[in-house]
Amino acid sequence: MTLPRTLDELAPLMDLRPTERGFTVATLATEHGAIMGAYQLLQQVLAAERADPDKRVLSLHTAFVHGGRSGEPVDIAVEFGQRGRSFSSATLTTTQDGRLVSRAVVLLTADEPDFLRHQAPAPRPASAQDWTEVAGLWPGASWRSRAGTPGESVVRLGVEGVVPDGTVGRALTAMATEGAVMSALIEMSEGWEFRQGSANVLTQSVTLLEPIGSTGGVVVTGAANYAGRGRAHGTGTVTDDDGRLLATFQTTGVLRGPAPPAV
Repeated sequence: MTLPRTLDELAPLMDLRPTERGFTVATLATEHGAIMGAYQLLQQVLAAERADPDKRVLSLHTAFVHGGRSGEPVDIAVEFGQRGRSFSSATLTTTQDGRLVSRAVVLLTADEPDFLRHQAPAPRPASAQDWTEVAGLWPGASWRSRAGTPGESVVRLGVEGVVPDGTVGRALTAMATEGAVMSALIEMSEGWEFRQGSANVLTQSVTLLEPIGSTGGVVVTGAANYAGRGRAHGTGTVTDDDGRLLATFQTTGVLRGPAPPAV
């Protein structure tokens, strides 16, 4: 998955224009012709927080229903099931010319004082020698782990100078999680060749715990837990450079190999 390298390249995706039911927004053209799921996650976070600006997205659960036509605008309808002092819940429905593209259930929260603060023990911080710089993973610098573990994808994304505010930071975090599990599975499959429709995310769940703007970089780790029957599943984390947990995610998708040669 190749993503834009600058926020300027992402600007059309972030220009949500209000409508009676929600927003209309552009999509970016892709080589395979469908609307990239990662971009939809970005837009769903932006839409939810603009619809309820007093809260932030805590969790996002998205089902990708139809690929749509990339490069053409979509409508995002926002329907609130509840809007309280501490929490709001909303359903975001993305359509294109009346056809359902995706649907997300979003929980928004207003932060409260800590009653209990706990984070799982941090892993060993990665040293500079553990990473090799790669292009196209993030609107900024990005690196991939040199010491790969089978069934795991680990990338580091540079945050400094990329995140202008908390909403964009959460939107970018959600976007960055979408391809991690499927990438881990593809890397396990020697000789696997990409064909349109062969590797798709069906559902993506993201829980955004802490802001990413206060750290120099974030590490996105996707672990492939299962692949079989043409399906795939995995989980992952987003941490800062010291291993502090910032977000978690879960991915379920389709994974099909190349079609057998015609006899």
